Amino acid sequence: MNKLKLGTCAAALIAGVILMSAGAQAHELSGKHAREGLKCVDCHKVDKPVSAATPDACMECHGDYGKVAALTKSLHANPHDSHLGQLACTKCHGIHKPSEIVCLECHSEFEFKLK
Repeated sequence: MNKLKLGTCAAALIAGVILMSAGAQAHELSGKHAREGLKCVDCHKVDKPVSAATPDACMECHGDYGKVAALTKSLHANPHDSHLGQLACTKCHGIHKPSEIVCLECHSEFEFKLK
């Protein structure tokens, strides 16, 4: 991946970390990716996808899971360094559907915000 695309992807990740309250309406990330010039094939590896992109596809731009966990290490409970292990990105982050915070299915005391 060239440095320009990597920089664009890094900027998209940082922009994607804009926090919203846990109770607020979650939003789709597809618009952010489109604004960065990404096309379906960039993540799905096919022109007409029929299934979700893989976590490996996400990590091509967003780095490895450890780097993602480092970005959220200052949170009260780091959702990317969870007792559940390395979840598929799409478990929480909706690209074409609203995002959901899986941790809140059991933990009501966390105040996570999705970007």
